Amino acid sequence: MNKRIKLNVGEKGVLLVEGIGTFLLFQIINVILISNIGKAKLMTNLLTNWQSLIADKLWVVVVVLALEIFLTYLIVISVYHRMELDQIKRILQKTADDNLTKPVDIKVNQSLQSIVDSFNLLISNMNRRAEEQRQSEESKDELISNVSHDIRTPLTSVIGYLGLIESKNYNDLGQILKYTHIAYKKSQEMQNLVNSLFEYANVQHATSRLNMTKFDMAQMLDQLSADFELEANKRGMEIMVNSTPDKILMKGDTEKLGRVFNNLIMNALKYGKGATHIWLTAEKKDKEVVVTVANNGQPIPEDSLKHVFDRFYRVEDSRSKKTGGTGLGLAIAQSMVQLHGGTIAVTSDDEKTSFISHFPIS
Repeated sequence: MNKRIKLNVGEKGVLLVEGIGTFLLFQIINVILISNIGKAKLMTNLLTNWQSLIADKLWVVVVVLALEIFLTYLIVISVYHRMELDQIKRILQKTADDNLTKPVDIKVNQSLQSIVDSFNLLISNMNRRAEEQRQSEESKDELISNVSHDIRTPLTSVIGYLGLIESKNYNDLGQILKYTHIAYKKSQEMQNLVNSLFEYANVQHATSRLNMTKFDMAQMLDQLSADFELEANKRGMEIMVNSTPDKILMKGDTEKLGRVFNNLIMNALKYGKGATHIWLTAEKKDKEVVVTVANNGQPIPEDSLKHVFDRFYRVEDSRSKKTGGTGLGLAIAQSMVQLHGGTIAVTSDDEKTSFISHFPIS
């Protein structure tokens, strides 16, 4: 609740003295006017024919007294507002000295209240930006920590196996080839991580732009199905495409959207343990297109569903390491969907795990 500014004893005294002084001043002016009413009457007789009105001293006294009261009221209000303003200055200065962390909790007259409200808005915006800056710093520290961890592990293996070769700690050519193969695979892991980091940083950048073109979403899903058909067959899966209607025209950055569905399909292939089918479906509604990538594999644990789009999050760390996941694929997919003004969510139960994307038609 706001509270009104209360004047202290000294301020009330100043206000009272100024009010009384103003009233007495007008009383002196009144006496002077009445004492000179004869002269006024003479001048008026010469200039006008309002003798009867001017002769009525009571009317003159009433008018002058009303004018005195009105002017006294204006002066007193002016003095009061000035004291309010001084009080506001003191409170704002105290708030500024307290590092502008708390809003000013006062209620004043309407003309000054806008100043207080603007100052409180400034404090609110500063606090919000300070919190955003704090979260950004924490996010940056977390990113550095995760990247350092994910690079250190394969890099240690690369240095270790190449070190064995460098020190001639091997028995034959076959052992050398084994060491170099492991070092090569670990180097590929690091390259994948660096590429994913670059892609994630690029899509997160404030100046990231979309190359918008008109395309057929149904045709894009058919092409993706053909691209992953061989890989799916190797894993004992079948990719099925369904579109309603058969042709869905919309605008978007086809390169980035292709990357979104690539990541989602790869995620289904790698982590859909026990799956036999992957479904790619698109449905056009009134103002949006809904695209779903689903599989009937092992469900995602309920406590992990809210984290699957977090950077470097892995539902099963050992499995992701085995499959070469960087923990950035879904984070990149989410960022690219959001760049298109859309949203993406995940549901998972014993029947299906579905990644559902909503895109505005244009």
